[in-house]
Amino acid sequence: MQKSPDLSQAPPWLARALPRIRGLEPTSTYGYEGELLHDDGRPDMEAHGARVADLVIRLGEALLSYGAPAEESVAGMLITAESFGLSHVEPSVTLANVYVSGYAPGVLTPVHASRVIRKHATDFSTLARIQALVSAISTRQLSLAEARKRAAVILDGPAPAGRWARLRFPVLTGMVAAGAGLVFGGEIVESISALIAAFTGALLCGVLQRHGVPAFYRYAVAAMPAGVTALAVHALAPETSSQAIVVAGVLGLLPTVTFVSAVQDSLTGHYLTALGRLFDALLVFTAVITGVVAVLGLGAVVGLDLPMSPSISHGDWTGPAVVGVIVFAVAVAARSRARSQDWLPAAGIALGGYTVLVGVGALGFSSLAATAVAASTVGAVGQVVARRRNESAIALVVPGMAPLLPGGTLYLALNDLASGRTPAGLGGLVHVAAVTVVLAVGINLTGECAQFLRQARGGARRSEEIV
Repeated sequence: MQKSPDLSQAPPWLARALPRIRGLEPTSTYGYEGELLHDDGRPDMEAHGARVADLVIRLGEALLSYGAPAEESVAGMLITAESFGLSHVEPSVTLANVYVSGYAPGVLTPVHASRVIRKHATDFSTLARIQALVSAISTRQLSLAEARKRAAVILDGPAPAGRWARLRFPVLTGMVAAGAGLVFGGEIVESISALIAAFTGALLCGVLQRHGVPAFYRYAVAAMPAGVTALAVHALAPETSSQAIVVAGVLGLLPTVTFVSAVQDSLTGHYLTALGRLFDALLVFTAVITGVVAVLGLGAVVGLDLPMSPSISHGDWTGPAVVGVIVFAVAVAARSRARSQDWLPAAGIALGGYTVLVGVGALGFSSLAATAVAASTVGAVGQVVARRRNESAIALVVPGMAPLLPGGTLYLALNDLASGRTPAGLGGLVHVAAVTVVLAVGINLTGECAQFLRQARGGARRSEEIV
């Protein structure tokens, strides 16, 4: 005899949905997995299905637009739809829209719903609230009306207003640059200079965005203050590490999270979403490089050449670099709207990953190998901490991986391009992309291992329940 399932002890909703999403179950099982809401003759089942589909679409859009991978967004839609009685549910997402279809109990006509995603904004705090809502839905803690009400509270609240709402992103981008300046070999002068440059660039980017200027031109203009500040500081104080100002000033603008998400989506088979994110990241990346190279090239024309010394790199793990890693990670977490209780763990994870990166590099390993080991460390520790805190690891691993970015190679590539050494510059950019891919794969690998262990434990637990 098989025991009835205890929903309070059900595995996480993402782990429950993955076998279906990845095609590990036969199509004959694609109906509703639990107890159907049987048709009792009520005439409102079609309306019930429409309300469920509306909730599913809203949650799927929120998950994807606030930073969740495509696979997690699809899983959240699937679990929500089936928890409220829809059967044969088929959710799908791309970077620009979400779609779901399914059958309400007793209704022969399928219900369809779709929504266009017009804006993406990393917001880990709201993402965590949506994930908690999906978790509550998956364990049958909420009725449909209660779930719709909670979703409305989370998603329909008034937008932040006032001066801080406009200055928040530029200020935190400046703090990201200040930390990065210390990480990549600078001192207090370089850190403050990078802060001013990044703040100015992000402020210009926000002004242009409010006037509807396309992303390419916004980010090209936003990257220019980093080059201008570096040239000015080098002209006034040639002994300063102006390279650190360039790298730190643009790191906050680079679409690293988007690129990592693109790699992650491609690894899990969501190729359309991955392609959309990849093109989005490449567009912004090209714009940032264009802005910096234009300024550095103009500086070279008037005789203000920045040094080509490859000294700009990850420093040792003592002194200013440690402070920089902590500031870097906390600023990234705050800018991504991670909850304040996640800032300290994220800083600790970043410091651990940075220590591994420097240590492995000191042993003579290549930058790719060192980055792979460090990224795997960040991902593994992030998964463990998130599991203990019963939350998603994304708000911990994204700030944790930020100090691992290849700043030295990026600077040399930018300088090569500005000086007309195009083949060398393009080769450097390819290396930057390769290191970023290694970061994404290393973090994704630990997540996959965690999911595999959860699936194995769940299978063992279910086999023990069969008497």
